[in-house]
Amino acid sequence: MQNINRTMKQLKQVLILVIIFFSVNLIFAQEIIAEAGSYGIDNKNKIIVWHIKDLDSINAENKSISQVKFNTVLKFENVVKTLSYAEAYSVNNGRDYTLYITKLPVVQVTIDDPKINRNNKIPGYFCYYNAGEHIKSTMGVRHRGNLSLTFAKKSFDIEFWNDSITKQKKDLKFKGLRSDDDWILDGMFNEPLRLRSHISAKLWTKVHEPYYSKLEPKAKSGIDIAYVELFKNDEYYGLYQFSESIDRKQLQLKENEGKNIHGELFKANSYKGGPDFTKSPKYNNLFPHWNGWRIEYPFIDYKAEWKDLAKFQDLVVNGSDDLFKNTIENNVHIENVIDYYIFINVVRATDNLGKNYYLAKYNTGEPYFFVAWDLDGVMGIIQDGKQEKYRKDILGNGLFNRLLELNPNDYKTKVKSRWNALKTNEYSYETLLAKVDKLYNEFTKNKIYEREQLVWQNKLNEVSNKEHYEYLKQWLEDRLNILDNYFNSL
Repeated sequence: MQNINRTMKQLKQVLILVIIFFSVNLIFAQEIIAEAGSYGIDNKNKIIVWHIKDLDSINAENKSISQVKFNTVLKFENVVKTLSYAEAYSVNNGRDYTLYITKLPVVQVTIDDPKINRNNKIPGYFCYYNAGEHIKSTMGVRHRGNLSLTFAKKSFDIEFWNDSITKQKKDLKFKGLRSDDDWILDGMFNEPLRLRSHISAKLWTKVHEPYYSKLEPKAKSGIDIAYVELFKNDEYYGLYQFSESIDRKQLQLKENEGKNIHGELFKANSYKGGPDFTKSPKYNNLFPHWNGWRIEYPFIDYKAEWKDLAKFQDLVVNGSDDLFKNTIENNVHIENVIDYYIFINVVRATDNLGKNYYLAKYNTGEPYFFVAWDLDGVMGIIQDGKQEKYRKDILGNGLFNRLLELNPNDYKTKVKSRWNALKTNEYSYETLLAKVDKLYNEFTKNKIYEREQLVWQNKLNEVSNKEHYEYLKQWLEDRLNILDNYFNSL
């Protein structure tokens, strides 16, 4: 009888411990409520991406997590003790989803797919969430690009509006970026690692500062960009670059006063001989296009002003050797030319010498200067994303080649000196590889590549990320060694 009582007492103690255990777990297995706008749910691909900027505080406040309330409650397959950017979680509400947590901003756009085109902006809706900042707006949106229009993953040119009726523009400010109405969402579909254009754009603004920056402290030499994760019409569209646009305000060019022109801005728009400085035909101010250029600023009373650009173009193409040597530095800023020439060769931007850049003038009587732009076919790939294993070629155009040939004011020595200053820092293999490694490792560890490739499969995915990475490493090392030999031979 005593044994029976002892056994019953032991069973009662065990039962109490079990009840306490489950009670504690029920207390600490909590529901988290996701903030509005911080997540996207893709019912087609069964993917949820949820932005949390500070996971440490979430984990500190919750000993374990059983479910998350989005616009519906989803239960974790297994109770989670700590959330991580590096995990994919199985959750369900009767339907199974894969939940990813991201530190990148989440952007959601609503677009009328049958109506969107490359020419005219149609009304749409935009939502942005980053670290508690929730921005919503009506927008005008169109597809952007040329070759990229053939890609399944589209890029978008957007403009923020007060409403879809008046279409009055409005500026919005995003963290780390400027306040403006004009923005680009670049899908990077042709870049297998989704990092080359990002690194190149930031590299240009790192190595080059506008020569007039003391007069205009807000002037930038190029664009700032940020990664975001995009949902379009409630479907996960993957990793995008959210970027500023090149315009008068970005460069802080002087505004015109009536018909008195001060600052100028032209886009190298097509291969017609102007942007590569091989042709110099007559111009007509009635048209916004000439010789492969498109005027961006100013366009007064629907008229362009090509006079100064045509004069510069004619000097390079037709000017005598003596005239070129004596006046070229009045027409173009030589230090800017040198920086652009070296930069284009470092990243081997084959499509950015006769197209895909901007030419600007700060003020009346000032020289023109180059602005890097649209850097997608770089660092060992071409515009469709295929590997192009050329490493030895030196890129140039009519202007760059003539400067080297005629060597005005010891131009070649200046190029060599600038290269040797940059190669020990910004253009060293170690520095560039560190930039690649930082993004590659983050995208791999935090499963950004994983979810990107769940929704976007193309011929580039036939080669593994690791193989693309190893190719890029070797390409960079070879390219920099070749350029070092070239520049020091000038």
